[in-house]
Parts: sequence; C-alpha cells; structure tokens
Amino acid sequence: MELKTAIVTGASSGIGLAIARMLSEEGYKVYGIGRVFPENSDFFEKRMSLDLRDTDILLEKVSEIKNVDLLVNAAGSAYYGLAEFNTPDQIKEMCRVDLEAPMILISALLPRLKDSKGMVINIASVTSTRINTHGAAYGALKAGLRSYGRSVYEEVRKTGVRVVTVCPDLTAGTKLYRNADFKPSEEDGCFLTPEDTAECVRDIINMREGAVVTEVEVRPQFNRIEKKKN
Repeated sequence: MELKTAIVTGASSGIGLAIARMLSEEGYKVYGIGRVFPENSDFFEKRMSLDLRDTDILLEKVSEIKNVDLLVNAAGSAYYGLAEFNTPDQIKEMCRVDLEAPMILISALLPRLKDSKGMVINIASVTSTRINTHGAAYGALKAGLRSYGRSVYEEVRKTGVRVVTVCPDLTAGTKLYRNADFKPSEEDGCFLTPEDTAECVRDIINMREGAVVTEVEVRPQFNRIEKKKN
C-alpha cells in the first residue's frame, strides 16, 4: 500500500515540527517546509529550507510533489504591541506568512487534493475569534485564515476534500513569542505544548471518511502569561 503524502509548513520548529513528527509516526511521507531544521529530524521524506515569502520558489518546490493527501499550514509570524507601533515591514511579514502563503498553497494544491480526497489543516489561533489588544494585526490575519478555510470547505466538500481550522492557545516551546515582551506562564496548566496540538491533529486525520471536525480550539486549563525578564 502506497504511503500517504503530507506537506507541512513551519515544519522546522514548534507546532509544525511536532505535527510533522506525528504524521511520520502515522505512516505519512512528510515534506517539511521551514527555515533551519534541527538535527533530530531525519524522519522527513524531504526537508525544504526556504522562505514562504519567496512565492516562485515555494510553488516550484511543491510542484515537484505529484500526489498530495494532506496540507498543514503551520507556519506563523507575530509581532505584538499597540497597533500604532506596528511597522510596515512587520505588517507585511505577518500578512505574507500568516495568510498569503496558506492561500497560495491551498489554491495551488487543491487539484491534487481533490484527486486524493485529501485534507487541509490550517493552524490558526484562538485570537481568530477574539478581540486582540496588543495583537490586532496578528489576530486579524488568523481570523482571515479561519474565514478562508471555512469558505473553501463549502466550495470543495462535494469533492471529498476536508478543510479544518485548528486554533491553539498559548503554547510553550515555539518561536511565536520571540517578538513579544510576554510568554506563557510556566505554571502547570497554563500552557500548551506543540505535542498537544499535534495530538489533536492526529485525532482529526483519523476520523472516519465522511465525518469531519471543521474547527477546534485547543486551550490550557488556565489563562496566564508572564513578563519576560530582561
């Protein structure tokens, strides 16, 4: 039996890496798109080190993958603070990584996903459903990704393609807060791990054909952050 094929963005760290590892355990051939991959990641079928904003290179690389059963858009970029202090470059980066690249990949891969009756999983954020002071741009873009996924699902559901939005909350062990002055609290129950979201994705991909969870939030029990120490 031929193995299923998955493409995962943001696969070199955090939630993307955890999902890629889980998919490999589930028997997928995993093509990972990221920046700098860790040494202990030889489970990939292929690691593609590139910038998602290099659209021509991105499309060239994915065009080489003939059969696609699953696309996971897990890459993310976030800058925090009051909206008036978001620079044009920060906004452009978030727009291109958080929304433009997933839309481009989904559009390009849908014909192959229709052939395989495959699945798209977009890793959005709980911010996509909330008011986000100090994170207005990031929340708006994740809301856009959530909206896009919901609409695409209605377009393609008759073909057997499933589109799922997963919305994780505060997650430790990721690079998403590298540009923030806060981080998830280190107290027990106050943060998710990347593996928590990966386990949620495992349940989603193993649902019986004909049933689909189109949207799910993954949250820690408690909601606490803490200031980073200088």
